Amino acid sequence: MRNNPTEAEALLWNYLDRNKTGFHFRRQHPIFGYIPDFVCLEKKLIIEIDGGYHFEGEQPGKDKERSERLSEEGYTILRFKNEEVTGGIDLVLETIDDYLITIQPTNIQEKDAKSDINPSLREGHRVGCIRVGFGYDVHKLVEGRDLWLGGIKIPHSVGLLGHSDADVLIHAICDALLGAANMRDIGYHWPDTSDETDGMDSKIILRDTMKLIATKGYHFVNLDATVCAERPKINPHVPAIKACLAEIMDTDEDNISIKATTTERLGFTGREEGMSAFATVLIEK
Repeated sequence: MRNNPTEAEALLWNYLDRNKTGFHFRRQHPIFGYIPDFVCLEKKLIIEIDGGYHFEGEQPGKDKERSERLSEEGYTILRFKNEEVTGGIDLVLETIDDYLITIQPTNIQEKDAKSDINPSLREGHRVGCIRVGFGYDVHKLVEGRDLWLGGIKIPHSVGLLGHSDADVLIHAICDALLGAANMRDIGYHWPDTSDETDGMDSKIILRDTMKLIATKGYHFVNLDATVCAERPKINPHVPAIKACLAEIMDTDEDNISIKATTTERLGFTGREEGMSAFATVLIEK
């Protein structure tokens, strides 16, 4: 949400964010280059709260054109005025609930409804589905490179080598997210043969990964990750890493666990030839 949301936006988000509708809503999530106030990807429902400028000049025409374009993509847009939300939110919530109930199911749901699968299993597939993903990455330590870990630049005599900034922790997290959503891996979406990814900031990759899993209706629940390195000591940097990741992933820091360990001087990590990272994530829709 914007840094200074209107009273109506804050009031409605308080309801949607608590998942009282039974469906997951995201705030200001981009859809085809457009950033609505709230969107439920699973139901393809967009909710907009219109202030004064929406009724002035060319804006009504632009809103109509955008609504028609999104309608062609299967999205429904509900529009409420500020005073409708602040003056009678119960009616607004009732309207939203009615739309969530009446919006037609997706093709996948229609197919499942006609199959012989147990109805309770079908329902679990559509609503309240949780999936686990695992990610692993390793990068070589070399001179002349900055050390980036979890989006944070850490002072050290050597850094990780890679086509991008070689943030081994973020890469493991991205692979875990993509794996959970069954969307291949980081190399498939950001190949190391592409000039566009040369020296790329891994925070951008993580942010785009979050958008990718959202296109399938998934949202992030929690992360548990471990970094393996002899030096430098990672634990002093864990709070900063958690804060950075939480901001990128639009979640609370309490949903992110970052641990650090050594390999007791064994293997390539013990010889300080490189670092590795493991990540496990839970996503749901």
